[in-house]
Amino acid sequence: MTERPEFVRLFDKPNVFKATSFQAFWKSNDRKNPRLGITIKGRLSSVWRMRLKRVVREWFRACKDKLGNNDVNIVIRVPQTLDLAFVDTLKRQLRGWKA
Repeated sequence: MTERPEFVRLFDKPNVFKATSFQAFWKSNDRKNPRLGITIKGRLSSVWRMRLKRVVREWFRACKDKLGNNDVNIVIRVPQTLDLAFVDTLKRQLRGWKA
């Protein structure tokens, strides 16, 4: 998802899943494939931002078949001290979530 109206439509009564490191919002779309949006809340360097996006994209590619025709937006809440343990937690929680 790239356009603002797509995100606005998604946030109008979505399904929500909350974990400690992220929130997932999803809603059915009229297309035949799932689409992904990534939102990162908090200030951090571009290196960390791209690392977190890469983790989410890897999860999305691996689970694309299970998501059906849903638009999914992953909102990552960045902690005060960002380290590799948070990245591992994010990976583990993403794998544990089923839409």
